[in-house]
Amino acid sequence: MLGMLTLAALSYVAYAAALTVLESTGALFLLASSLLLGLEVIALALSLSYAFEILDVLGRRGPPPPPARAGRLPVVALQVPAYDEPVAVVRKTLEALARLDYPSFMVQVVDNNTPDPAVWMGLQRVCEELGPRFQFIHLEDWPGFKAGALNEATRRLPPDVEVIGVVDADYIAHPGWLRATAPHFADPDVGFVQAAQHYRDWEDEPYLRGLFYSYRYFFDVSMPARAHRNAIIFCGTIGLVRRRLLEAVGGWDPDCIPEDAECSLRMLGCGGGVVGHYDPRPWGSGMMPLSFDGLKKQRFRWAPGGIQILRTHWREMVPLAKHRLHLTAAQRVHYLLGSVQWFGDLLTALFTLMLVATGVAAAAHRQLPLRQMAGTVLVIPVVCLVTGLLRGLWALRRTTGCGWGDAARALRIWFALSWVVSLACVRGLVRRGAVFLRTPKAKEGTSTLGRALRYSLAESVIAATTALAVAAMLLRAPGLSTALLGLLLLFEAFIYVSAPWASAAAERIAMTPARRVFLRSAQNTGNRPPAAPALTAMGAGGVAALAVDHPIRDANGDGVRNTNRHRLPHADAPVVPHPNADAHSDRDVDAHPVARPHSRPGAAMIFGEPESNSSPPSAPFAPGASTLGGA
Repeated sequence: MLGMLTLAALSYVAYAAALTVLESTGALFLLASSLLLGLEVIALALSLSYAFEILDVLGRRGPPPPPARAGRLPVVALQVPAYDEPVAVVRKTLEALARLDYPSFMVQVVDNNTPDPAVWMGLQRVCEELGPRFQFIHLEDWPGFKAGALNEATRRLPPDVEVIGVVDADYIAHPGWLRATAPHFADPDVGFVQAAQHYRDWEDEPYLRGLFYSYRYFFDVSMPARAHRNAIIFCGTIGLVRRRLLEAVGGWDPDCIPEDAECSLRMLGCGGGVVGHYDPRPWGSGMMPLSFDGLKKQRFRWAPGGIQILRTHWREMVPLAKHRLHLTAAQRVHYLLGSVQWFGDLLTALFTLMLVATGVAAAAHRQLPLRQMAGTVLVIPVVCLVTGLLRGLWALRRTTGCGWGDAARALRIWFALSWVVSLACVRGLVRRGAVFLRTPKAKEGTSTLGRALRYSLAESVIAATTALAVAAMLLRAPGLSTALLGLLLLFEAFIYVSAPWASAAAERIAMTPARRVFLRSAQNTGNRPPAAPALTAMGAGGVAALAVDHPIRDANGDGVRNTNRHRLPHADAPVVPHPNADAHSDRDVDAHPVARPHSRPGAAMIFGEPESNSSPPSAPFAPGASTLGGA
């Protein structure tokens, strides 16, 4: 099937290229038509990449991956980063970690720049209640966002910790999580283990069901396809990483928004055949954003992250360039596609602009200096569009078991986020560092419809403009050609009108007590700590002193706030050493090509003002979004 799709795509490209040359009437026409052809080639290539992922996952009949082999259980430290999180939300997360069935682990709660002492001191009290396994660290005016905070927490770990896990502040882990995943590190080649992320409290709301399945696409389709070629990404929460490997590559990069996904690229490429293991089983559950505004902010962080990885590591992903990372060809392709696929929504915006311009020109009985986007040739993109949508719906239903209604809602939520992802891609191309979405706040007493339109104003205007262009074109120039063009334009309008639909649906979510508490969470609002003020230049001795230990002020300004500082408590039962314990805990890593001295724990967090973010690394890519092929 993939061969047939490729042949159809190449046929269309050849036909479009011939028209570009044969219809050329001048330099401007040739330039504009060539640009259109380039966009069509990219859109078709993205469509084929989605089709490959789907067929690769659903077409395999091999046995499931083997379970972790029995052996010595490594010492684990679980880090829970938090910023301005309600204590009631984090308490459930920490109580779930306290119930883990595992002999030797500790928990670090890393509060990062929470401004209200009542909030972070409440977290401190929860840690004290839960006992000596729980260590609380409060960081004030700390640079690097989540990455900087985790680097500092790692620097403070006891030396016997071998594996580090990351758990989001709202994530409730299952008791058997570590028992099932930590033994993978008995294999000295395993560098990190990522379990599928899952969510809770969504079954009773149609909008939340659609949102849930839109998230699941990435973990049920994209990640298994990557896992077949040892090219998964580390997604942060409910993931484990070998400490020695993390430190060897320089830790989390505070200058990169998706610090976890970017770090997994460096870990896979550090040499020695590092393996990233994917466990498709959900070993916990988190909460999804309850407001469309919060969802847009989340996606606005994710998309520039993929662009930032592309800007930073593009030489590692393309052939014939000078490579510093020891990646396989398949790993380079998967990471390249993982970054480039974000541009699908930007292509949708550009095609919408071109189609609207063509429709207005047709209504005015004029010709643009562009290859004609009308006539029977439009049957090809219409067919590609329909088959792409059906392929995306089919893949969702096959991999997740959802019904047609929930699959359609998942698709509409992808469409609803198309404009904000387009803006995020442009922002990621023109600037470095953290990118945050600022949205207008609805006034107190604003109606549900008013809030929904306020949070989706741009998308509503685009949809209305597109619909008006269709009406004008069909009234002024009726015919088969304009009818096909109008069909494509109506689809583009449907993409953008999905935003006010999603915003209104989110406003109608029934608020249970748990959801009301989560409304205040930064995981839902999308709020992030302000950038810490840069430290002024100082002498080498001063920098070295800070690098050794940077003081963290407590509420009284009396120095370090670091409770339960201790050696790791072990279970009463002895742990049988693994015969190769020394070999895999002190494994040599070829870190020189990829180590980042500026981001090592205890150094980068001390000076400078890195602009970074703490978002999850990669959104479930939206198949079906581009005009010429969808999924």
